Amino acid sequence: MDYYIVFAGIIEQGFGNRLLNAVNNATQQGAKKIILLFSSLGGSTQEGFTLASVIQNCKIPISIHATNNIDSIANVIYLSAKERTAESYAKFYMHGATTQGIFDEKGLNEQLLAVKTESTRIAYFISENCSLDLQKVQNMMKTGTSITAQQALQCGIVQAINHLEIPPKGVLREDIVIIN
Repeated sequence: MDYYIVFAGIIEQGFGNRLLNAVNNATQQGAKKIILLFSSLGGSTQEGFTLASVIQNCKIPISIHATNNIDSIANVIYLSAKERTAESYAKFYMHGATTQGIFDEKGLNEQLLAVKTESTRIAYFISENCSLDLQKVQNMMKTGTSITAQQALQCGIVQAINHLEIPPKGVLREDIVIIN
């Protein structure tokens, strides 16, 4: 039996916890596979890597289907699944890590190092989980690059493009959606 999770939102602690709870619910209900219909504009790098680790190490296989935007750290989450599909109109956006705040010189240098480290982590993860080499990923992140689902298919980010309908209420399904 498949368990569907519809996730559309930012990657931050609240949404991350809801996604983790949904994965636990699927496990407790005896699901054999989790299908995550996923769209995100990105968010916290730390939360993104935590979710990616959960997806990679889950006892139940998790398939991710890109339903719209896969931006920023959402690329890491998407690439953490062994099975990845996308709608034909899905978009993938890669860029370097960012930070916010008011810093003195020491704090600014620390934040610069942190941003470089986070960008490197993301680039390595993306490169290791698709057919793009590290230098290509780093260049895409430096310039801020958007690609279509068809281009992502050619890069090995997406494994297949197909239309996946959101199942009706009544099947094993959980929705984690925020609409701005």
